[in-house]
Amino acid sequence: MKLINDFFEVVSTKQCEDSYQCQVKFNPEHRIYKAHFPGNPVTPGVCLMQMGEEMLEDKYGKQLQLTVVKTIRFNKIVGPNDTPVYTFTKEVLNQDVLSVDVAVSDEAGESVKMSLQYQVLEA
Repeated sequence: MKLINDFFEVVSTKQCEDSYQCQVKFNPEHRIYKAHFPGNPVTPGVCLMQMGEEMLEDKYGKQLQLTVVKTIRFNKIVGPNDTPVYTFTKEVLNQDVLSVDVAVSDEAGESVKMSLQYQVLEA
């Protein structure tokens, strides 16, 4: 299930010399928030990972499949009214493997830090 343009939308992108950034906005009325958790909605970690994958798929115009989670650290909760920035660094594309570090942060600091590897599939 794709989350982009349903659960979240990308409101801005920025290509820097050594990073790629995407600011996102959540749909606080999405059914995921009604289940996770009623009365105290929290963005599920698996959704935060999937969102990063979908943004990279848009950037590269290729379908990706997560194959390795090298590291992942959740530092603070991401809520439905937050507008975090995804920062992709150390992007290395070798033939059909993409390795990338991803930080999800806002003005209050870093929420999630991930180091991931994807298999690049046909578009």
